[in-house]
Amino acid sequence: MLGALLLAARSLSLARIPAAAVALSGLGLFVLMVGPDASVLRASLMGAVAVASLAGGRAGRGLSFLCLAVIALLLVEPELGVSFGFLLSVLATLGIIVLGPCIMGWFPASVPRWVAAAIAVPLSAQVLCGPVIVVLQPQFSTYSLLANVLVAPLVAPVTILGTAAVALLPFAPWLAAVLIGVAGLFAGGVASIARFTAGLPGAAPPWPEGVFGLLTMLLFSLVTLLAVWMAAHPAGTVKLVLDAHAGIARLLDRLPEATFCGGRTSAHGTLRVCNLNSGRNHQWPLPSNDRRRRQPIRRPGGT
Repeated sequence: MLGALLLAARSLSLARIPAAAVALSGLGLFVLMVGPDASVLRASLMGAVAVASLAGGRAGRGLSFLCLAVIALLLVEPELGVSFGFLLSVLATLGIIVLGPCIMGWFPASVPRWVAAAIAVPLSAQVLCGPVIVVLQPQFSTYSLLANVLVAPLVAPVTILGTAAVALLPFAPWLAAVLIGVAGLFAGGVASIARFTAGLPGAAPPWPEGVFGLLTMLLFSLVTLLAVWMAAHPAGTVKLVLDAHAGIARLLDRLPEATFCGGRTSAHGTLRVCNLNSGRNHQWPLPSNDRRRRQPIRRPGGT
């Protein structure tokens, strides 16, 4: 919303400070329209701080904006500190700011920038939010990353066109109806993708509850990041495997020669066959199959 408002203000040839004032005013009206939810407040305050910084000619970092927004909201409303919605919103933004650029940098130059961003943004948010989500709902959303990638192009039209329709409804109802219809098509696409991915086999397998589930999901998130890095760096992956193999070989060479039982000598130690037989008692041989040594069997009543 801030991007659309700033673009509209700059298209009217407004200066930097008036354009920022228009964007902030529109942002305040948007918050009043959708309701002061925890995630909406966090995102709005963060965006407001960013716009104010840009208007003053000082472009700061996203992490600084996030910290200022979180501190200000907790000072104004301390109850947000125990809100899972607020926590998930902060973690998602933190992942996008901190991990997103790193994951995008893993992709080779041949991959388009928008493709790398489409994968890196939802993945970075999911990695940090996953351990908290399994505490709230002990199940694993198998296709959540795929669903987020597919619906990402549909979210902005729904938000922007829907908000514009609300603003135009008193003045041009027919135009507002057209915008609402177009936004409804995009919203229907989001719902269809959500229903499709939720209906796929194994879409929501169970996950351990409590602290164990949180720790295992954290470990799974780390393994996921490692898998993405390995997929984006095949040459580096091969080098890493070879280096690990060489390191293990050097470690085994430094170990003392192991004596398992003693006796036979090999290149890596001393070996001995601890059991010379296979468990058979040689004092009790099996019956012979030689017919000449077999004793005749006497019939009953014979002499």
